[in-house]
Amino acid sequence: RNAGPTDEENLQRLDTLEQELTDLVREQKHDRNGAIRAKQNFSNALYEYSMMQWALSATRMHSHTLSTLFEGQKLASTKCQNCRRFGASAAEAFVIEEVTLNNTRFASDWFGGNLGQIGTWLPQTMPEKIPLKDLLQEESPAPEGYRCPNKKCMQVGTSTRTMQYLRLPSTLILHINRAQPDGTRCEITVEFGETIDLSELGTVRNFGQPFDRNLSPCPTGYHLFGAVFHRGPTARAGHYYSYVLEAEGWVRLDDERVHWPSKKTEATPMAVEEASSSGGAKVVLLFYKRDQAGESSTT
Repeated sequence: RNAGPTDEENLQRLDTLEQELTDLVREQKHDRNGAIRAKQNFSNALYEYSMMQWALSATRMHSHTLSTLFEGQKLASTKCQNCRRFGASAAEAFVIEEVTLNNTRFASDWFGGNLGQIGTWLPQTMPEKIPLKDLLQEESPAPEGYRCPNKKCMQVGTSTRTMQYLRLPSTLILHINRAQPDGTRCEITVEFGETIDLSELGTVRNFGQPFDRNLSPCPTGYHLFGAVFHRGPTARAGHYYSYVLEAEGWVRLDDERVHWPSKKTEATPMAVEEASSSGGAKVVLLFYKRDQAGESSTT
């Protein structure tokens, strides 16, 4: 029986595919006559790349049952803002998607973008609210020290990183990371709703249609069914409690206490997040269940 490819051969093939993807993106931009062919070749190369990454991933769940419930796959890619080079950097399996709230980043983004260096001389204020969709759509800086591989560029600190979903998990778990470097907690209110559609956000990379973890066609809409809140002045201390959606409505679970909230400001997870003041309850985990075929996230 013929032996399969070695780990070294698989890694070499992944490196080759990453270079092919970069070249095909450039070809789409600069060769109009061959753009359609390059686009199809890009899709084929990306499919092979994602399948290999999935098969070789060291982060896959061992339990098939848990994997079916929670596992998905996302594509990480980088783009240099100096030379516009695109590069695929990973297509790993994931269970929890983390979005980060960082006081320093919000201040530097706004002041750097609007006032330049003079912004560093002025008092810096944080936005009071930020939509969840903006956190999911944003480009983040590439890892510190990342150098653009383009030999004509080779700039450090000019690349951004984006994420797109290749396989949509049955349960989408979002971790709102509020921890700050000094141990405090970011108090910005996150605006989220009972539904979310990843395709409408432009965060789904598919091969003709969206797929679940088993590569079966699936919807891209999700319904919120659970949330976890943290109450306390710092990220290192405080109290956690949760909300779970039952047939009768939202239920609050707080240690041994389980009840249906009667106050308007506590009736839903969205209301709690909106009404909370500094040091009060802020959402840190959101649980969304993917719609079944025929359902709509807008209903």
